[in-house]
Amino acid sequence: MPRWRLALGLGLCLLTSTSLWVLWVYVENWLPMSYIPYYLPCPEIFNMKLQFRGEKQFQPVARSQYPQPKLLEQRPTELLTLTPWLAPIVSEGTFNPELLQHIYQPLNLTIGVTVFAVGKYTQFVQHFLESAELFFMRGYQAHYYIFTHDPTAIPRVPLGPGRLLSVLPIQGHTHWEEVSMRRMETISQHIAKRAHQEVDYLFCLDVDMVFRNPWGPETLGDLVAAIHPGYFTVPRQQFPYERRQVSTAFVAEGEGDFYYGGAVFGGRVAKVYEFTRGCHMAILADKANGIMAAWQEESHLNRRFISHKPSKVLSPEYLWDDRKPQPPSLKLIRFSTLDKDTSWLRS
Repeated sequence: MPRWRLALGLGLCLLTSTSLWVLWVYVENWLPMSYIPYYLPCPEIFNMKLQFRGEKQFQPVARSQYPQPKLLEQRPTELLTLTPWLAPIVSEGTFNPELLQHIYQPLNLTIGVTVFAVGKYTQFVQHFLESAELFFMRGYQAHYYIFTHDPTAIPRVPLGPGRLLSVLPIQGHTHWEEVSMRRMETISQHIAKRAHQEVDYLFCLDVDMVFRNPWGPETLGDLVAAIHPGYFTVPRQQFPYERRQVSTAFVAEGEGDFYYGGAVFGGRVAKVYEFTRGCHMAILADKANGIMAAWQEESHLNRRFISHKPSKVLSPEYLWDDRKPQPPSLKLIRFSTLDKDTSWLRS
């Protein structure tokens, strides 16, 4: 009798474990692949103060000390073409546009663009889109995502074949700093919900800029950064990094490669999701402790690019400032910010 009960018990255990295994395989195969964030912030976190127990602030990787790469070192009129971590630095003359067309055109790629038009910045949308239709990824499918608090203020610009425009309503904010700080969150959530199904690459650009020359597939890469036009000739000690150790955007004096502009970054859609989510999490940590980084999201962007190196770097011809004269080292300007009254726009 005891043997009979033992055999019955073992049989029931075997049946239960087999059923659980079959159920797990079914659920695992049924669940779709998704970029849904593993963390969704709740409003309460903005009123929390994180209690640290003496540990060091979060750093994704150990810091390394090495000489700063100089974009114009020993060649005052010729740009550096390769970073120390072997990422190409793209500028006019470093690539063959016809060859790249032959490589990328058959891939049937769709390139997405996100821009934020909030408050008075809606006035720049038409000029941005018209210039993009002339110069941005001509011959490729493109999808413009315009985030705005006022969809009725977005003009309907004629688009070419294979070009789409989506106007996405977002909440307006009183302070421009808050708009800047929420951009990483909005982009990462948009990728998770929609963009990862619609585009292969995604560029995140500022709307108060204009395309002046062709911007093509030479800019495509896993993770792409653009060198800020105001700091490409100065030592990194002069970069406007966040220098307070209490911030997750902290950069030590001996760190840094180039100072990257927050107005231009991008890459493969999954990589941009990981990048923007990481920046958003760092911003949340700062906000929970009542800290705002020196240059808001741009400070966090530069911190993350130090520990997560871009696979391709765009020279300042892809992020110029119209208030500056064009230097001999830049053969042409492809994308530039307009000369405008910034204080009035942010008021």
